Amino acid sequence: MPWHEGVPSTRFEVNCEGQEHTVVWSGGELLLLDHPNIGSEKALIALGGTKPECLKVLDLWELAITDGGFIEEWAPWYKADPQRRWWLKTALERLRSEGVQDFLYDLPREKALRMGEVITVLPHDFLDRAMATVVDAGDKRGWDFAPSLNRHLTEATKLRARRSLVQALTNQRPSVPNPALIPFNCVVEPLRVPSVDGRLSGRDSHIKICLHPRWLSRVWARGVSVYGGRFTVDVTEQGEVSVLRQIEWLEAESGLHPHLISHQL
Repeated sequence: MPWHEGVPSTRFEVNCEGQEHTVVWSGGELLLLDHPNIGSEKALIALGGTKPECLKVLDLWELAITDGGFIEEWAPWYKADPQRRWWLKTALERLRSEGVQDFLYDLPREKALRMGEVITVLPHDFLDRAMATVVDAGDKRGWDFAPSLNRHLTEATKLRARRSLVQALTNQRPSVPNPALIPFNCVVEPLRVPSVDGRLSGRDSHIKICLHPRWLSRVWARGVSVYGGRFTVDVTEQGEVSVLRQIEWLEAESGLHPHLISHQL
């Protein structure tokens, strides 16, 4: 089952040719609702015609999912930040006019310019879905990402896993005091089998989770990192059925201990 199965559609408006047009992501694809004949429009552009804004957005989307360079900027931002977006637009203009590169440090200047357009034009939820597309493709290839991109994906996994774990522990019964303060170690490694260790026992509480970086596309992007109040470490497919591997906390003499259970989605 593809990662985008069940992921909600999302859209945003683009001022295109003097009108408000709608760009939609749905079922893993970017759709230009007001441009039913994209092939014909591209042919006219090749003959010297002006490229509409919607087709520029499509180009940026395709660049994002084939390159993935935007992930460096996306990784540390769990959700959209309007102030950050405003700053990026200013930084992008400074890079264009002065050659000063204040963001996307891992990329050469020309690529940073293009990826700067990606991260200032595409809304954050589109970037979430572009990331998942990149991760899913890389996973199918055998995880062949460059070390710098792999580092940013690891950072993104740890941040989102911690947020999700805290949310899951907030739902835990008996209740867990201050779950955000519990020492949390997240190991992200393509060769490791997802696992969990630790316990919940007052000041002795600690949690260690091992995740594959495809967790970002298989779990987080699908909106099931916390499902039924439990943290999900992986999703596997059994025929036409998706099965969640989740953490359940069971009482023992020294507190609550984690166990992995399977839950059909």
